[in-house]
Amino acid sequence: MATAYVLAGATRGAIVGVLIAFVGAAFTSVGVTRPLYLVGFGVVITVLFAGIGVIGGLWADDWDDLTMMNQFILRPLVFFGGVFYSIAELPPLLETLSYLNPMVYMVNGVRYGFLGASEVDPNVSLAVLAGLATAVVALDIALFRRGYGLTE
Repeated sequence: MATAYVLAGATRGAIVGVLIAFVGAAFTSVGVTRPLYLVGFGVVITVLFAGIGVIGGLWADDWDDLTMMNQFILRPLVFFGGVFYSIAELPPLLETLSYLNPMVYMVNGVRYGFLGASEVDPNVSLAVLAGLATAVVALDIALFRRGYGLTE
């Protein structure tokens, strides 16, 4: 059952991502340089976020709890993930700490798929994200087996 929830969430995320890419393509001239990497990162990222969403759904008691996850976990990771600046421009300590943030690998992977340029080796990024997605889905399965969040 856990894998069904993850696959459903990943499918929804992929559909939204493709629609956003089509809208973006209508307004920009940015092409896809590495389509296989882009698809690979798209699959891994959607599975990872879907798995995290399942954990959030099991943990949350109400909608406010889900909003709290977004406000205090996801948003700071995005802002400190190298979306708006180059990781290489940070002081050495902050640059090293940035590599603990999975958003760094997501941003650089998608950037590599679209532009062909990345601050992090795309194979390393893909491996890190695939490992993290596997761990999160395994946690989802374990939580479902225990019945965590399914009963009161």
